[in-house]
Amino acid sequence: MFFLDRLDLDRRFRLLRKEIEAKGISEELRGWNFDSPPIEPLSRSILFGVGELAMRYCESMRDIYLRRILNIKPPPTIKMARGIALHSISREVLNAAKRSFFSGNYRSGSELAEGLLSLTHGIVDKAISETENVLSSKMGEVEEYQLKVEATALYRFLVIQAAARIDQAISKYPHSDADSIINVALPPVVERKVDGSLVGLSRELSVDIYTPFNALADLKTGEVREFHPYAATGYALAIEAEEGTPVDFGFIVYIQILTHRLVPSFRLRYFVIGDELRREFLELRDEAYEIVSIGKDPGRPPRCPSYCPYYTICTREKC
Repeated sequence: MFFLDRLDLDRRFRLLRKEIEAKGISEELRGWNFDSPPIEPLSRSILFGVGELAMRYCESMRDIYLRRILNIKPPPTIKMARGIALHSISREVLNAAKRSFFSGNYRSGSELAEGLLSLTHGIVDKAISETENVLSSKMGEVEEYQLKVEATALYRFLVIQAAARIDQAISKYPHSDADSIINVALPPVVERKVDGSLVGLSRELSVDIYTPFNALADLKTGEVREFHPYAATGYALAIEAEEGTPVDFGFIVYIQILTHRLVPSFRLRYFVIGDELRREFLELRDEAYEIVSIGKDPGRPPRCPSYCPYYTICTREKC
């Protein structure tokens, strides 16, 4: 997922650029216009996480009311645990690869792979522990075993991919130093921090992948949902506000690990972060602000999907 094919990306973005040329992106919807409507937030004292707004399992946004007004957290699930753990694994692989190669203890990607694979159990256990701390919940034995199998498969896959990229870079540039090899082989930044407060978002947002193509990526470990592009839209507005540079493209990397194969599979979804997505995200932000500022329960939507994190809380209430 981090090791995206450059030629494939170029082809995808070439098509998306034609879409931008045809439709354009309105200047008023760029994040750097944070001091003018509709980008200007209704308040700068209430800030929202991107996921809080973008994960639209609940159409009426009652999840905002439950979390912000009644201070009710959704009960932890294996899906939440999987998301936290696999994000942790992704981050740790790249950090460990860079740290180890810079240390000078390894001369090649293959040597690096041998070293990092020996750390598998420690890094997976750390990811599981981090997940339980975030969820404030201890997993059952079955869930923990399942998650360890998936985390181990992802870790080993990413280590091998990183090692192969490093060996390819060394082979192509045999006289380069470690810094150049790492720069060529591995993504420069994962979980890039962004201050989103200028557009009404949290001060420490974390963007999964930010590329030099005016594009960013969001990693997902669950099912495909129509609302997933909202997250990339929120991050794009925040980056545009903070840096003043356009972010036109988004893509979502869906990770699936079939435990009988132990090899992750990836599905990519590409899109232009255009006017429609930007307007819809800003409407969600403003609607959430209205709910929080008034403190009124918007009520349950006509249909509560069973995969909503608050499903068990809302459906056990008396109507």
